[in-house]
Amino acid sequence: MSILRYSLVLASLTWLALLLPNANFAADEWLPINPADLALKDNPASPGSHAMILNRQEYTDTALSFYTEYMRIKIFTEEGKKYGDVEIPFVKGLSDVKDVRARTIRPDGSIVNFDGKTFDKTVVKAGNVKVLEKTFSLPDIQPGCIIEYKYRLQYDANLYWNTSWEVQRSLFTRDAKFSIKPPSGAGSPGLYWHTIGLPKDLKLQKEKDGTYSLDLHDVAGIQEEDYSLPDSMLYSQVQFFFVFGPSKTPQQYWNDINKSWNDDIDKFVNKKAAMEQLVSQIVSASDSPDAKLRKLYARVQQVRNVSFEDKSAQEEKREKLKDNNNAEDVIKHGYGTARDINWLFLGLARASGFPANDVYLVPRTEGVFHADLQNTRQLSSEVVRVTLGTQDIYLDPGSKFYPYDSLPWNETAASGILVDNKPTVTLITTPSPKSENATLERHVTLQLATDGSATGTLALDFTGTWGCAIRNDERDEDDTGRRKDISDEIKAWLPSDAKFEITKISTWDDYANPLHIEGTLSLPSYGTTAGSKILVPATPFIAAEPSSFHSASRVNKIYFHYPYRENDQVALKLPAGYEVESLPAVNTIPTGPFQYSVSMAKQLGELDSKRSFGELGLLFDVKYYPAIRQVFDEVKSGDDEQAILEPAASAKKQ
Repeated sequence: MSILRYSLVLASLTWLALLLPNANFAADEWLPINPADLALKDNPASPGSHAMILNRQEYTDTALSFYTEYMRIKIFTEEGKKYGDVEIPFVKGLSDVKDVRARTIRPDGSIVNFDGKTFDKTVVKAGNVKVLEKTFSLPDIQPGCIIEYKYRLQYDANLYWNTSWEVQRSLFTRDAKFSIKPPSGAGSPGLYWHTIGLPKDLKLQKEKDGTYSLDLHDVAGIQEEDYSLPDSMLYSQVQFFFVFGPSKTPQQYWNDINKSWNDDIDKFVNKKAAMEQLVSQIVSASDSPDAKLRKLYARVQQVRNVSFEDKSAQEEKREKLKDNNNAEDVIKHGYGTARDINWLFLGLARASGFPANDVYLVPRTEGVFHADLQNTRQLSSEVVRVTLGTQDIYLDPGSKFYPYDSLPWNETAASGILVDNKPTVTLITTPSPKSENATLERHVTLQLATDGSATGTLALDFTGTWGCAIRNDERDEDDTGRRKDISDEIKAWLPSDAKFEITKISTWDDYANPLHIEGTLSLPSYGTTAGSKILVPATPFIAAEPSSFHSASRVNKIYFHYPYRENDQVALKLPAGYEVESLPAVNTIPTGPFQYSVSMAKQLGELDSKRSFGELGLLFDVKYYPAIRQVFDEVKSGDDEQAILEPAASAKKQ
């Protein structure tokens, strides 16, 4: 695998690319303890903090492919004790965590050393890539103490690894030092860097030994808020990259990359006879252009997608899959990586007469494309652009769970480059997603009892991106595991005493249709009794958004992964002898980026409710937060409105 391929794999894991800070001193050495730090009761620069970083140091050796981290943290409160649970991400087989040392300094200055026991926890499995966390907990943590730890993360020393400094953390940092040793010697690449979120006049300093360093003081912590931008866009950082050969301008660099990639793709798909033969088996002359593309898409998604398989090294060795050197190999072998499948689709589209090109993107989980950054690792996603008449459409058959009309959400409104045969590279942004491409339909049928409890059924349909994302997230789970995960998610929408049990999951493997789920629902306290009357809300669901926007102020921009819609219908059968006394007024927000309505109507022996909510945007400046907060206050008020039920005999007496 080339350096580029290694880089792309690592870049696909957003938080892994944000390397942790390090210190360049021996494993058993520690910085002196300042008594004034032990005496600190709060962070003077940010009063009320649960903890603060007193000192952090990171040293990176590019030639030997390792970095070391040192971190010293002051704990102020009980909640701050969580920072003593340390998680260090690494990729199995490509990197390893070494020389872990840690200790706790009590408020009286006495020291409790870490016993050295660490544990590996799997956090991501994606094809052959397995990301783990080396976890450990520091001993005897209490408010007032200082904790510190350090370790070395070692990569394959035969390769150059792109790296970055994450200069901000969630905690305030008093002092930080970052340093990096560049490659040296004949044939070594040049080291370059790009800053994000840092003052333009902030410069790295070159030391006498050739290392570059950056000293920072009083760095504000990032405010953690719901619906915020990804960390890679929110946190200030310095990204490093290597350039082999003569230096180039960014324009020259990307022009050359475009030509190289275009040549690779042309070579892969240049199997005209095989492409035309397969096309003739898939489409008919009478098919419309749209029908042809849909059939081609469906056919390539039948290819076994090895990028979504989790196999051990022993299993892979036993199977001995052959490499695919071109599109004809993919057809012959019947398997391929996500890239193989996308390129096969591209080749078939071209053989059918459609202009088709590969597009390399920075997924929105990782940020935006920086054309001035001469580093291909940022482009870690691929889609195919096909021109259908006068319309350009973007497709990703290599994303296993996404049908013809859906892209993974992080590949929508994403920036990158179009790979073509033009001398100048074309920058591109994929279309923004629409709310109708991610909807949740919830249908509830309930029988209300006189004590306010209700039982019945709940049916859900997750359409488009929403359903595909669930399938993708649960791909490594068996039926029992996915039922538990989905049940837990649904229960989070309901009152704490509610019970929900899935009885049916259908269309799980039918990606073109909504993901359909059915189950039984029990709501012990759905209605509230007041004498002989019962008060019931329009919906059993508790919207998560109002609580996320409850604070009177906000620091970060408001960011939604994708627009979406929720449509609820509730049919509530009344207890025998009860009638509807009164209904709340219809609540509605008919226009704007947030749309909402809720209404209730009485039927014979039944109360029917309808609720809809639509979020239509992606990113909102923080100046709009008061208006957004007001919207969700109105949503909560509307959801909390209640109908009043009373015995029919009482109604007749009035």
